[in-house]
Parts: sequence; structure tokens; C-alpha cells
Amino acid sequence: MSNFGWLKTKERGVTRRAFIGGAGTIVGLPFLESLIPRQARAQSAKMPTRLIYWYIPDGIHMQAWTPAMPGAGYALMPIQKPLETLKADFMIVTGMNNQPAKPSSAGDHAAGTSGFITCATAFKSATDIRLGISVDQVAANAMGKNTRTASVQLGMEGGALAGTCDSGYGCPYVRSISWSGVSTPMPKITDPKVAFNLLFQGFDPTASVADRAKRTAYRKSVLDVAIARATTLQTRLGASDKRKLDEYLTGVRETERTIVDTPTGTGCGGATAPAASTDFEAGVKAMSDIMVLGMQCDVSRIYTFMLGNAGGQHVYTNLGINRGHHDISHHGGAAANLMMLQQIDTYEMTLLFYLLDKMKKTTEGTSNLLFNSTVFMSSEISDGDRHNHDNMPMLIAGNGGGMLNTGQHYILQGAKYSNMLVSTLRTFGIMDGKIGDSTGPATEVLKT
Repeated sequence: MSNFGWLKTKERGVTRRAFIGGAGTIVGLPFLESLIPRQARAQSAKMPTRLIYWYIPDGIHMQAWTPAMPGAGYALMPIQKPLETLKADFMIVTGMNNQPAKPSSAGDHAAGTSGFITCATAFKSATDIRLGISVDQVAANAMGKNTRTASVQLGMEGGALAGTCDSGYGCPYVRSISWSGVSTPMPKITDPKVAFNLLFQGFDPTASVADRAKRTAYRKSVLDVAIARATTLQTRLGASDKRKLDEYLTGVRETERTIVDTPTGTGCGGATAPAASTDFEAGVKAMSDIMVLGMQCDVSRIYTFMLGNAGGQHVYTNLGINRGHHDISHHGGAAANLMMLQQIDTYEMTLLFYLLDKMKKTTEGTSNLLFNSTVFMSSEISDGDRHNHDNMPMLIAGNGGGMLNTGQHYILQGAKYSNMLVSTLRTFGIMDGKIGDSTGPATEVLKT
């Protein structure tokens, strides 16, 4: 049931699940206070919290990432500068170790990526896949029944979950960060069009290519009838909710228009050429738009996103760089490589900023979507040249509905990375979650 489940048809003339529908399409609505029965408004003030786990490949240039001082007075480092206007809305955490993700031999990218939010040790094999459940799926098992889709897995680079991808490790370890069980990687969606259609119950994944082509040729938006029906709903709303509904429907429409012609990349680990940088950025932004819309209409409250697969070789030609990211991350201390790596890492933060800024500008009750969310960002390794799994780069944005102490730099030297994942579960209302080698939440970042 969505967060609109308490709406009563007889009291307000709307269905129990708040939506607008038409032409086989159902579109969830954002939180609209005007539709809440007066006697229920006091009970509905608290918005649901959401979780996003955002993965970037190849580590980070740690010297340009790690602030010098702890606490609220820390100065942002060069890579973090794109996030400057949101400094109060995120924390930087350094010093935490993800030791279960460290392999006994070669394969740090596969082991680190599979351990990104499982904090489990991958069994090195191409066929005997063994790992552990990821934090997003712990959350989905506990709370996923509250939404139409328990969790959503998105990414920018595809590839089959079969074969060997890194030093004897199976491809699932390289291409999935979400695991529903020891041997069950969750495949991710890399096509924004498919991801967008998750917003609509009327979407038919079995439709033929001809059917989809016909729909595109006619440019018949799936929202035409649904948005027309929203006109009658507008008469029941207050001024603030009218504006919110209009902004939401405009966002849905614009996102749909954007993804109609958004190309997507394919392949993994150099098997096929990466997408052009301009297409890559458009795709990342489309996926961010889709996540925000999905959270607004309560399709799902749990998301994972992979900016690339393990050891990603994307070529950032838009930055004037003509070498693959993974190659550059093996910098060898060379100044030219470190300069390019800093450019790439800084650009990745501009992409993250797009999501976080959009979330903050999305109002919910007396707060906003970012305040009511926890966005966890890290990588499979720390320094790309060392392939180390200690002192992991970590940024956590959002206030978790008021549970996180943001605006700080925390130095948690030697602490378990998995404990921070347990803290993210706490913001989601799960008080007894365990991830990998965790021993409890990282209480330093939680409000008492």
C-alpha cells in the first residue's frame, strides 16, 4: 500500500490508492495534503523515508577527496566543490574499512563491487556464485510491501550475468550491486525507457517491437488520458497542492519526452564501445529524474544505481579526456593521470548533484524529498592505483527523515563500512538489520 492508503473514497471522492488513470495507465500521485481527510492530517504529517545506494566505479583520487579537518567546519575538497550549495545536506565519512570486499588474490574490482552494499566475500568462480544479501534487499524484504515495487535497480552499463569478467570472478560480481540472496544477483535496468515505464501499471513488457514502434510513430503519450483526468482533481486542491501537482505532471511529461530519444550504452568491461559522453550524461540525468518521480508517486522507496560496472572504462571525451577511466585510475602517481582522475571524479559529483538538487527542490509537506531520504555513495575500492578496501570514500546525503547529522566530516578510522549500511537501515525504520560483518550502526552519524 502506498502512503496514500488511508484515503477514503466516500470522504473525498478519490480511490483508496491515490492515482490518475487512463488508457491502461495508472500514475501515482505525489503527497497532496488537500486530499487527506481533516481528521487524518495530524497522523499523516510524517513522510516516508527513502533509500538510494549510488555506486561509482574505479575509486576516487583520495588526496583531492579527503578533507583535512573533521567536524562541521571542514572545508570542501576540490572534487566535492560541485556539491557546495548542498553542504548542509550531506556528510563526508573517511576511514571506514570494507575488509570482506578484499579478495585473497587478483580481482579487486569484482570483489569490491559485489561487496559494495553486501559487505560479503565473493566466492571466486564463474559458475558457483556465492555472496550475500545486500542492504537494499534487507530493506525491501522488511518494507517493500508498502509500495507497488519493492525495490528498483538501475545503471548505465549492461551485460549478461554469465561468464567471467575479472580475474576468474563471474560477471554477476561485476555487474550487480543488489543481491536478494547468496546466489541471486538482481539485474539492473539500463534503458531509461524501461525504467520510466515502471511508473505505470499499464506497461506491458511483452509488447512486440512492432507495437512499441507504432506507439512511438504516433507519438501517443501514455499520459494523455491520465493527465486529462487530472483536470477534475485540480478543482479539489488548495493552491499549494495545485502547484505541486502541476509541477509533478510536468516533470513526468518532460522526463518521458527526454527518454524517447535518449540512447543507452551496452556491454561491459570493454566488450563493446562505451556510449558517447553526451549520451551518457543525458542517460544519467534521465535515470535521476525517474528515481525522483518514482519516489514522488511512491512506486518504490528503495533504489540502487550503478554509474558504471566494476572497473568501468567510460571515456569522458566531454572533459577533453580520450582514455578510459579505469586505465587513468591506475595513475602510478603521475601528475597528468591524477589531474585527469580529479576531473572525472569532480564530474561524477556534478552528476550526483543533479539528483540531490532535484530531490531538495521537491517539496513534501513542510520539508523536501532529500530531507526524507538517505543517499549513500561510495565505490568498490578507495585508491584506484592501490586497489585498497580501507579508508573508503563515502558521502551520505539527505537527513533520513531527521535521523542523520549532516553537514559534517566524520573520521571513523578503522571502523566497519558495514556499520554505516546498518545506519542507513535505521533511517528507514529497520532497527535490527545486519549486513555482512556489521556489529551495529555507526552511531556517530545518527541523531540521538
